Amino acid sequence: MNQSLIPRYALELSMVIPAALMAVLPVRGYKKVTTKFLVLLFAVLISVFIAGGSVLCAMFELPSNAVLFSFLFIFLAAYHFCFELQFIKKLYCFMTSAMLCGFCTMYSVFATAPLELSNTYNVFTVLSGIICLGITFLLAALFSWTFAFKLPELFENHSIDNMWFRLNIIPLVLTIVCIWMTPVSPETVMVGRVRIVSMVVFLLVPIAIWSFMHIQWKVARNMMKNADLQQSYDILKLEKKQYDNMLKAFEESRNLRHDFRQHLLVINDLAQKGDTEKLLEYISPFIETSGMTPKRIFENYALNAVACHYIELAKKQETKILWNINMPQNIPLKESDLCAMMGNLIENSMAAVFELPMKEREIHIAMTLKQENLLIISVTNPYEGIIEFDKNGFPKTTESEHGIGLKSVMNTVKRYKGSLSIDTKNGCFDVGILLNC
Repeated sequence: MNQSLIPRYALELSMVIPAALMAVLPVRGYKKVTTKFLVLLFAVLISVFIAGGSVLCAMFELPSNAVLFSFLFIFLAAYHFCFELQFIKKLYCFMTSAMLCGFCTMYSVFATAPLELSNTYNVFTVLSGIICLGITFLLAALFSWTFAFKLPELFENHSIDNMWFRLNIIPLVLTIVCIWMTPVSPETVMVGRVRIVSMVVFLLVPIAIWSFMHIQWKVARNMMKNADLQQSYDILKLEKKQYDNMLKAFEESRNLRHDFRQHLLVINDLAQKGDTEKLLEYISPFIETSGMTPKRIFENYALNAVACHYIELAKKQETKILWNINMPQNIPLKESDLCAMMGNLIENSMAAVFELPMKEREIHIAMTLKQENLLIISVTNPYEGIIEFDKNGFPKTTESEHGIGLKSVMNTVKRYKGSLSIDTKNGCFDVGILLNC
């Protein structure tokens, strides 16, 4: 074994360090393990990879890619184990960091070609290895802001959830292209101006990748804004409907007051005659209209409009909604977020109780604000059957549209640094939420 090759292979394999940093940056907020365990695990894996891989490559004079591709699946498994984000999103981060490192290797072959002309081994010289590692760290630094802040924002945007599979194709294809374009021999690029022109042209690759990621971020952000506007528009429509109902009730009340004297005379006359049947027939319209007075569940107009909307839907499916609300008119968080959470929770409960007999269709909703910044929400309903939970703690479902509501609620809870718990004791499905406002 040529021991002088070990440090050269170690330098080349050390590219996994900036790759790991780029892969971890976007998912750092989704850890399933402690930071200490995460650092220790990857430190051990990277150390074993660099030390063991360099010795193995030196013994058999293998290209470093032979060891890298073998370890890639181990790194991916560890990465998947340590973070709870959806796998397809984690794969995008992993593949993008691998692709950028592949580009750095390709670019380094062109940049260090004059230094490699007399190199007869399948590994960079020490100087070329340092240059390659430096280029990789430089590119990682340039992309650090994008990885640290732009990608996490994309993960929270559920309007592009169905696009992640297609997005993963881009880094995969670019990685293959980088491997394919990497020259086998440095002499290949030392013809005329091939090397200089290639180095200038290849600089467009990271610029294009960076631009694409930022365009993707801007498009996703606009989609989120449009979704927020649509949500606000829906709430305004509910408020208008509630306002129209109030106007209608007030108008009918005013007409009743105007004609009240005449109605009293008629009622008195029928009562004196003892004509009970006609009396009941006469006052029945007033009893019906008296129930049209709009309900006041919340002091906040937007929340009250949403609540009244679901009260009407619940009546149609013969479900009772029992409210225990202690909320001020001005709430210390975004109205649309709270309205969306309440709507998702009530819809889930209504879907669950619809399977039950009518007399058991009952939903209990409690919401209170403690100490002006702690919001407590509880939604409880009976259910039928057995509920199984997935690894993320959400109920399993075979229907594609079901289960999305709770995930949306969970994302809002995370945004407010709160907590969500689900309990299924004694035949009751209970969702408890704690939000820091």
